[in-house]
Amino acid sequence: MKDIFSDLYDKVLSFFTSQTADETKVVAKSRLKTVLMQDRVGFSERAMQMLKDDMLDSISRYLEIDVESFDLSIDAGENTTILNLSIPVLRTKTDEEIDEAITIAQNKNIEKTNEIVGELKELVKEKAQELAGQLSEQEEDETQEDKIEKQEEDVDKQEELKEEEKGKKNKKNAE
Repeated sequence: MKDIFSDLYDKVLSFFTSQTADETKVVAKSRLKTVLMQDRVGFSERAMQMLKDDMLDSISRYLEIDVESFDLSIDAGENTTILNLSIPVLRTKTDEEIDEAITIAQNKNIEKTNEIVGELKELVKEKAQELAGQLSEQEEDETQEDKIEKQEEDVDKQEELKEEEKGKKNKKNAE
């Protein structure tokens, strides 16, 4: 009976005391190790996460693993860089499960490829429309320039005609 009350007391007490200080300490320590490792090796956090995700995807096709306990680190020595992995394996997958996982991964790749192709098509279409708009603006500009040139030519012709008329009048007046 004493054990029951002791357990109950511990449970109630756990609601009011936080273990977050210990958890925060562990997370901070892990982050500090990651930052130090990245400095020594020159491997960014983004690249590290991408490597971890790729490895998880690849290994998970063949083995059922404890993702939460998966650990990946890179240590740099004087002349070497060491990749350390800790992969808790829960069980191996059957051939059927492996085939299914590979098919799913291939389908995801195909979907992603189609998505990228669709985005590229949209970009090409937008650029083509933009270029077509620029070309039509250039054609309009050229048309405007042609009109201005014609007007200038017409003005020049009119001035020449006026000069000729003045010359004829001056000739008549001189006679």
